[in-house]
Amino acid sequence: MTHTTLTSAHYSLLSLSVMATNANTTAGECITAFSDNGTVESSRYFHARRTVLEMLRDRGYDVPDSELTRSLAEFRSLYGQIPDAETLRISVSLRSDPSKMVLVVFMGPVDIIKKQTLKSIHDQIPDKGKLNGLLVIVQSKMTSYAKKELMESYPSKVEIFEITDLLVNMAKHLLQPKYEVLTADEKQALLMKHNLEEKQLPLMLKTEAIARYYGWEKGQVVKITHTGGLIHSLVTYRCVV
Repeated sequence: MTHTTLTSAHYSLLSLSVMATNANTTAGECITAFSDNGTVESSRYFHARRTVLEMLRDRGYDVPDSELTRSLAEFRSLYGQIPDAETLRISVSLRSDPSKMVLVVFMGPVDIIKKQTLKSIHDQIPDKGKLNGLLVIVQSKMTSYAKKELMESYPSKVEIFEITDLLVNMAKHLLQPKYEVLTADEKQALLMKHNLEEKQLPLMLKTEAIARYYGWEKGQVVKITHTGGLIHSLVTYRCVV
C-alpha cells in the first residue's frame, strides 16, 4: 500500500485551488448553500430526539428505521417549526422482551422545573407499572424537590438528561472504542482468571457520559476494546460504581 504525505507546499497548492474554485461562486450562493431557514427550536429537538433514538437502539430497544432516517425537513413537516414538546415522546419495547417498555418525555422550556411542573409528565403516563424505564429530557434547571419526587414516583428506573447533552451523539465518534457488558458468568470468570476481587478492577463512574448513554448500573463490568492508532488492539475492563 502506498501512503502519500502532504507537505506544506501541497497544502498551499490545494488552498490556491480552492480559492480559485470559490472565486466562481457568488457570496449569495455560498450563504444559501449553508444556511438553515428553519427555527433553532426545531433543530435542537430534532438532533436531541435522534440521539435519544440511537441511544435506545444501542441499549437493545426496538427502534424503527424510519425514526432514525427521518431528515430535519421531514421532522419539521411532521412536528412544525415550534414543536410541542409533548408530541415528541417516544415509547419503544426491548427487543429481547417486548413486555418491557421505555418512555421518553420531552419537557418544554420553563424558568425552572418545580414539583408542580411535573404534572405534564404524570399526565402522559397512565400506567406506571408497565414501564421498564423513564427518560426525561429537560431544558431548564430542576429543583432538588422536583427531582426527588420524580425519582420516587415511578417504580422503574428514571433518568434525566439535559437537551444540550444530546445535540451530538458522542457514542458515534470515530475514535470511540467498542463497549461490551459482561454477563454475570463472564464477570466471575474474569475475576477468577486474574485472581481479582471486584473492587480491584479499574473503575468507571455511573455518572460518566458513556455510562449514562448506555444506562449501565453499578456492579456491571464493561469490556473496552481500543483499536487503531499505534496499537492493533487493546482490551481493558472497568467496573461501574
